[in-house]
Amino acid sequence: MALGKVNLALTIHAHQPVGNFDHVIEEAYQKSYRPFADVLLRHPSLRVSLHASGILLEWLESHHPDFFEILGRLAARKQVEFVGGGYYEPILVSIPDPDKIAQIEKMSGYLQKHFGTKPSGAWVAERVWEPSLARPLAQAGAQYVILDDTHFLAAGLNSSELHGAYITEEGGIPLRLVPSLSRLRYTIPFHEPEDTLRILQEGRDASSNGSPLLSVGDDWEKFGIWPGTFEHCYANQWLERFLAALEGASDWLQTTTVS
Repeated sequence: MALGKVNLALTIHAHQPVGNFDHVIEEAYQKSYRPFADVLLRHPSLRVSLHASGILLEWLESHHPDFFEILGRLAARKQVEFVGGGYYEPILVSIPDPDKIAQIEKMSGYLQKHFGTKPSGAWVAERVWEPSLARPLAQAGAQYVILDDTHFLAAGLNSSELHGAYITEEGGIPLRLVPSLSRLRYTIPFHEPEDTLRILQEGRDASSNGSPLLSVGDDWEKFGIWPGTFEHCYANQWLERFLAALEGASDWLQTTTVS
């Protein structure tokens, strides 16, 4: 994190169901996964966190090994942090604790093997959270998870208190909870980049912390697969303009990874 600046942690999440048709995943690759990574490569000063489920990474490894090389380059130059999670993207609260741990450890092992990095965080599938998840997630090696801000608001916090991270515990085992801000999720990528910058500036003004952390986690498929988003993000260059706008605000804004 950069002291005296707003720190933006953007986490992009991708998943395809087990057994999905090859042509469906191929379309997602061509319209979303690959073009997003290509644009990101052109902005090496910007940092993001990426999560892709194990089953999707297996498919990409088999069908597009060149894409694995790109992901490896992004990780090697510390531009990308990989986020772990359940390998097959299970709803974690619905499976036994030993299976939770096995799923997360399998994902961590896969990322360690292919990219030389062990994830320090975990993606919670479909944003389904219960406090009892803290213990098995931490036991599996997760230091943080990204949760919708609605969980924090429902617990009695207000939006100005969501510019950082919190610590919870289960049985004395701690886990950090990072709020994903819905205001950012609704503007990215559907509003002009200036609207997102305005929210980040408001976060700086409202925060009592001189170096606030504003986080958002959302679907990779929003950048190309959702209706109209391929033309919006790439043909009309929204993503290029957005990343350029982040770079242009470097006097008060720093992109960072969640860890």
